Amino acid sequence: MLNKVTTNIYTYMGSNFLKLLLLTILSLFLFGSTCNKDGSKPCSMATPYSFNVTSEFKPQKEIYNVGDTIFLTSTFPKLLTNLISSQQVDYSNSLSIGGSITFGLLDTIFKTGIDSYSKFKVSSTIGSFSQITNTPNKGIITNYLETSTEYKVSLGIKLLEKGLFVIGISNLNSNGLRGKDCTNAGFNMTVTNSNKNLNLFQYALGYPADNMLAKNIYCFRVQ
Repeated sequence: MLNKVTTNIYTYMGSNFLKLLLLTILSLFLFGSTCNKDGSKPCSMATPYSFNVTSEFKPQKEIYNVGDTIFLTSTFPKLLTNLISSQQVDYSNSLSIGGSITFGLLDTIFKTGIDSYSKFKVSSTIGSFSQITNTPNKGIITNYLETSTEYKVSLGIKLLEKGLFVIGISNLNSNGLRGKDCTNAGFNMTVTNSNKNLNLFQYALGYPADNMLAKNIYCFRVQ
C-alpha cells in the first residue's frame, strides 16, 4: 500500500495562528511499494538513516520591494553523517529526495497566517517542484537534482504583492536508494540565514516562534 501524502501545514484556530508544523513530507512521488532494479522497499518500522541538511535565502533583507526576487538554495553532499549511528554514509542514487515549502501571509489584524502561494511566482534553476495538490495555495513540493557529488535545489521566488510573509521549509525524505531495500532516510532541515527577521513573526502574531519553528522559517516585509 502506498504511504499517504503528508505535507507541512499552517493550522488555524480562531485568531491564534498555530505554528507551522515542520513535518517530514511523505509524498507519493517519493514512495512506492515494490522492490526491483529501479525501485526500493522502505523499512516498515524504522528509518535507518537521518541526516542534517541546510537551506539559505539570498539576498538576506528584512524589507523587499514588489518585483524583487529572493533566491533559495539547498545543497548537500552525498557523503553524509548518519545521526542515528554517527557513521558516514554514501547516499548515492536515491529514488528521489524532496520536501515541502509553504508560504504564509502574516495577518496583523486577526493575528493569524493565511496560505499565500498565489502572491509569489516561483521558478527553478536546479531541481524541480510542483504545487501541493490538495491545498495548492499552501505551497510546493520540491524534488532535488542529483549530481555526481551532491543533491541540490535552487529556486527563484518573485514577490508579487505587499505584505508581511513567512516561508517555511520542511524536513526532507527519500524512500531509499535505487534497488536497495530499507535505505529510506529523513533529512533534518535548517535555514542558515543569520537573521530570519523573526521579529516580524512576533509583531504580526503576538508571540515568538519557538526554537523548532524558528530554525525552518524566513520572514520578511514586501513594500
